[in-house]
Amino acid sequence: MSAADARTAAADPFDVAIKRENDYLRRLDITVAPPQVAAARRREAAKIRKTTRIKGFRKGKVPIRIVEERYGPLIDERTVDALVNGAFRDAVRRHDLSTIGEPVVSEVDYRPGERLSFRIDVEVMPKVDLARTGGFRVKRRDVDVPDTAIDEVVENFRKEHAVLQPADRQPRSGDVVSVTIREHEGDDDAPAKPYRFELGAGYAIPDVEEAILTLAPGEEGRFTVSYPEDFGSEELAGTTRSLRIHLDDVRTSQLPELTDEFASEVGNFSTLVEFREAIEEELRLRGEREADEEVGEKLVDAVIEANGFEVPPSLLSHYLDRVIDAPEGTDPEQVEEARRSVTPVVERQVKRDLVLERLIEDQDLDLSSEEFDERLSKLAEARGKSVVEIRRQLARDKQLDPLRRRFAIDKAFKFLIDRSDVT
Repeated sequence: MSAADARTAAADPFDVAIKRENDYLRRLDITVAPPQVAAARRREAAKIRKTTRIKGFRKGKVPIRIVEERYGPLIDERTVDALVNGAFRDAVRRHDLSTIGEPVVSEVDYRPGERLSFRIDVEVMPKVDLARTGGFRVKRRDVDVPDTAIDEVVENFRKEHAVLQPADRQPRSGDVVSVTIREHEGDDDAPAKPYRFELGAGYAIPDVEEAILTLAPGEEGRFTVSYPEDFGSEELAGTTRSLRIHLDDVRTSQLPELTDEFASEVGNFSTLVEFREAIEEELRLRGEREADEEVGEKLVDAVIEANGFEVPPSLLSHYLDRVIDAPEGTDPEQVEEARRSVTPVVERQVKRDLVLERLIEDQDLDLSSEEFDERLSKLAEARGKSVVEIRRQLARDKQLDPLRRRFAIDKAFKFLIDRSDVT
């Protein structure tokens, strides 16, 4: 080998040929020249020699000839592993491959002292080429705010500002009760546990709620209750227990009257009419946003259909793992059936994410720091908080990056809407 050839081999030790099998699968045929194979084998032999103990020789001083005699196959195995791993990392770096999943190595051809060749099949993130992003026709639903929707919001405000008043009667659904419960299995000294919750809100199992509804304040009864199979406590799930329940207190919610004064208290509005108008406007804006998002999703589907591409199985499997988080011990056949049932929906989600990511990148739709701050200011104003407060809250909840992403998707939807016929 000439000096020039040696320098070239040192700079580029691996000969890599990449073949595109489909949108996401790449085949790498890799060859390692004999000098690099020999050098890698010497390094692996030296590592083994350094830790080898053989009687008559000090640790690390065993003659390399004896190391070769005893550990030749192991040296070869480690040499191949080191070169395969090194070649793969080098190919990913040099050719900027966005790999996903585990690479599959095959067709290994290795003989000590000669070149090494092998094949690696690996999935990569597909490059989504958006040849068509406009010219579609979709229908946007009309946004209407019925009085019943406004009434529901007003009623929720009343419940939030309700005052609990004692009730000297048997409880009803919606009342807040204070109870003391102890297990009764012939042990009157069992510890009593106090609870306070709203009936009908799902805080207690049905049998317990039904038992409480039969008591008056100050009364106690013994009841047999059955815990559901999916109850949170494994010890109690699916069991039947005898409980002694004492009803300590019943309180009922006293709702405030719908007056101008109430409107002033909940939102600094002058009149109840002004309060309802503000609710109507908020519901209308929310409906408009939702309608725009629905149109955006329809247009994304149109873009997916117009610019077909395949989803890498590894990526689809990763999404499915997040959706189907089966507890340990679940029947594998049930898990597989669940995965099959949601695969079409999940595959659409993967394609949606890839299309939006490409669109945001191609059209430079990500938010600048100034744009993001401006959007945060509007959000803070709507919530009656300062920008510092809203940013601190979002950071604490780890929602800053997701919110920035949400704003970028909003811009992507607007880009698609502006390029299509929305009626």
